[in-house]
Amino acid sequence: MKKWLMAWAWSLLATSVWAEEPLIDLASEIQPAAVEQGEASNQTPTDSESAEGSDTAASEAQTEENKSETKAESNRPAVLAEPAEWGYLAEQAPRYWAQLDSRYQTCGLGKNQSPINLTSQQAVHTRGLAALDIAYRDVPLRLIHSDHGLRGNYPLGSYIQLGKQRYELTHYTFHTPSEHHIEGFAYPMEIQLIHRNGEGEQVVMSVIVQEGENNEQLATILKNLPKTKDNLQVVEKVNFNPVKFLPSDKRFYRYAGSMTQPPCDEGVIWLVFSKPIQASISQLVALNKLMGDNARPLQGLNGRVPMKSWMQETDDHPSQSSPGYYFDY
Repeated sequence: MKKWLMAWAWSLLATSVWAEEPLIDLASEIQPAAVEQGEASNQTPTDSESAEGSDTAASEAQTEENKSETKAESNRPAVLAEPAEWGYLAEQAPRYWAQLDSRYQTCGLGKNQSPINLTSQQAVHTRGLAALDIAYRDVPLRLIHSDHGLRGNYPLGSYIQLGKQRYELTHYTFHTPSEHHIEGFAYPMEIQLIHRNGEGEQVVMSVIVQEGENNEQLATILKNLPKTKDNLQVVEKVNFNPVKFLPSDKRFYRYAGSMTQPPCDEGVIWLVFSKPIQASISQLVALNKLMGDNARPLQGLNGRVPMKSWMQETDDHPSQSSPGYYFDY
């Protein structure tokens, strides 16, 4: 009996000790798993995190690309719009030129504009006026017919010497009626020969044309007119030299003016011969029919005083009684 009681007591004691210890240590099992899961979560992003990371990287790449494009755009030279169309009629007429394009503002705001009226009484003779030498060579005839008129292009090698400056002839143009007036009269036509030096400075020699005898040089022009507009026509078989347009009397007016077409750039030296040349009525009508009226109206002197290359009047110098007049086609 006594031995049985002692055995029962040891059994209860062992049972109470074991009851305090769990059969499975859940904490020890969960803790390593949690640590492993945490490490795994730090190493492997979730799907949403991966998507967000991809979007961020793509956005940064796109931003860099946009920056590169912007930089390239800033380094690329600006493309300027084509100058506005201009003409001599309706809404493109000379009085609207300054409004057609901001680059034409000088046509309205300039103070040294061309053409002008030239009179021998108003012009001043200057002893120091630079001498004029002309050296043109024969070249194949080159013509362009546009909405602005008829133009003859000229290759390098023909020039004028004005004082110590040399100016290359670049082209010549025709205007009906004349743009410049002499002694208050407009003439049927004006031929302008445009020259330029290496600095871009321009000299225009102007020849006034009145009705009279047939002009051989104009006859050559009229026989070889371009068949289509805005295309350069080269007539290899015809050697041409515009020096034959110049009057035998080389007395001229000189003044500071502008080009007579947009953008009406100023700083142009004008040499307008005082003695007109002649052309037949049929030649004058034919050229006016081809080009229409393409003369800019007279501009104000604004204090300018033209100069003249001669000392006093002579019998053959044009005066108010000369046959220069506004020719009505």
